[in-house]
Amino acid sequence: MRTLFWVVVLACLASFTLAGCSNDNSSSSSVTTTTPSTPTGPVTDKFASIIYPQDVITHSFSASTAGTVTVQLTNAGPPADVTLGLGIGVPNPNAPGCSLLTAVNTAAGAAPQLTATVDIGTFCVSLFDIGNAIPAGESFSITIVHP
Repeated sequence: MRTLFWVVVLACLASFTLAGCSNDNSSSSSVTTTTPSTPTGPVTDKFASIIYPQDVITHSFSASTAGTVTVQLTNAGPPADVTLGLGIGVPNPNAPGCSLLTAVNTAAGAAPQLTATVDIGTFCVSLFDIGNAIPAGESFSITIVHP
């Protein structure tokens, strides 16, 4: 008789344990797993300011993947055809500013004046006066497209 009692107790325990296990996913609580998204296209940075005689203006940006960077001086002036220095490089770790890898003297235009291939990392663009900025300053805007 005692054996029958333990068989019934064990059978009840087993049925309660198995009742808690189910493949029914219709419960009210659910877990959603999300994967962080990676940028899928280029990023556009725009910045504008005023540059004065003998001035250098620097803007930093980060490339999240390797790829191509384009830099465009979209407008500058007055006068509208003022020529300024425009360069791309890496931030100088020992001093403020940008260690330029390439630079051009250019007026504002409808197409990018600089194109560079970059790896993942932090980069910078500098606009600098080459002796043409007027004392009142030159307004400008730059567009950077980067990975």
